[in-house]
Amino acid sequence: MNYQLNISDEAKLDIKDAKKYYADIDKILAKKCITDILNTIDRLAQNPLHHQVRYRNVRIAFAATFPYGIHYIIEKENIFVLRVFHTKRFFK
Repeated sequence: MNYQLNISDEAKLDIKDAKKYYADIDKILAKKCITDILNTIDRLAQNPLHHQVRYRNVRIAFAATFPYGIHYIIEKENIFVLRVFHTKRFFK
């Protein structure tokens, strides 16, 4: 089945924040982080049912190298990426 991938504005901001966070440390690290996150999103688009439901029909795909979880839902042929959260940082 082909799925349509939709990334929320909040998730886009999360990805942008991740890039800035790692760019402040090292530009190459930032590029690797973004690549890891985007590869994870690409993989979930190919097989979104691979990840189990965690809460309120939300599934989480974890990036392979960096500590990020991609929170998404599936509705018919659509995948909605809701947020991209760092798994070790706390937000106020």
